[in-house]
Formats: sequence, C-alpha cells, structure tokens
Amino acid sequence: MPNILLVVASRGFRDEEALVPKARFEAAGCAVTVASTHSGPVRGSLGAWLTADLALPEAVVADYDAVVFAGGDGAIELFDNRVAHRLCRDTLAAGKVLGALCAAPSILAEAGVLLDRRATCWPDRRAHLESKGAVLCDEGVVTDPSRIVTADGPYRAADFTNTILGLIKAK
Repeated sequence: MPNILLVVASRGFRDEEALVPKARFEAAGCAVTVASTHSGPVRGSLGAWLTADLALPEAVVADYDAVVFAGGDGAIELFDNRVAHRLCRDTLAAGKVLGALCAAPSILAEAGVLLDRRATCWPDRRAHLESKGAVLCDEGVVTDPSRIVTADGPYRAADFTNTILGLIKAK
C-alpha cells in the first residue's frame, strides 16, 4: 500500500487542496499521514479541520512514496521553513513524487528544487517561481520529468491527485 505524506499549514490551508487529495488517495488504497508545523488540530481557510498526525520534524521521507504540499494563504508559514525545505530536497533526492498545489510551489521554489524544472502555481505566485529559476508552464497540472507535480489552484485538486497516483503506480 503506498504511503503519502500530506503537508498542510497549521492555519489557512485551502480546504479542497487537502481534503480532495486525502480522500482520493485513501480511496485508491493509499495510507495518508497529515503533517504540519505541529501535531494535532489544524484548520483550513474555509473552516475544515484536520488532525496533523505528526509535526514536520518527525517526518522521514523514506517512509513515504510521495510528499504533497497543500496550498492556500496559510502556506506562507512554510515558505521559509527549513524542515519543509529539507523534505522537498530529500524527496527529490530519493526519486519519490513531490507535489504542491496553488501557492505551495513557492515552498518548493524556496527549497531550491524548481531550478530549471517545469512547474505551475497560483497566478499571484508565478513571478516568485520564475525568480527562483522555475520553467513556468501554462497547463493547470504540470509534471516535470524529475517527478515533481504542481497545480495552479484548488479546482485542479482532483487532476493533481490523479497525476500523482499515476506516477506512484508507474514506479
């Protein structure tokens, strides 16, 4: 059974960007572990509650087949988070799937993993990704050959999740 680490902000993650992937991953037979800056209750921008099973420093990439970052306004708390950056770099180095929706690709950009890689994001974050060397694409969901999957907003959550599932099953 594939294991997915779903990383969300402690406050203000975009509900659909966490709930849709979590539900779809679980429906596909994956085990989903939710992580945030602390374990315990975390709240989405539209009022949804999730329980973070662990705090980011407890996450070990070797335990997962994919690491996925939900976006939303709250993702800003992870833009400069060194532990989140380490997770991004470790996931890429291990050849595992790394995903980010909406504003969350900025976390990957700050971690330095989008340099010369294809990506997309929420329109307000495009200049940031470009400044960090990402190759911006106009598609709603973009897969880089390095197994990085990015999407441009909450309405892409289902397609984003299906893309990640395809990559996990293909390995």
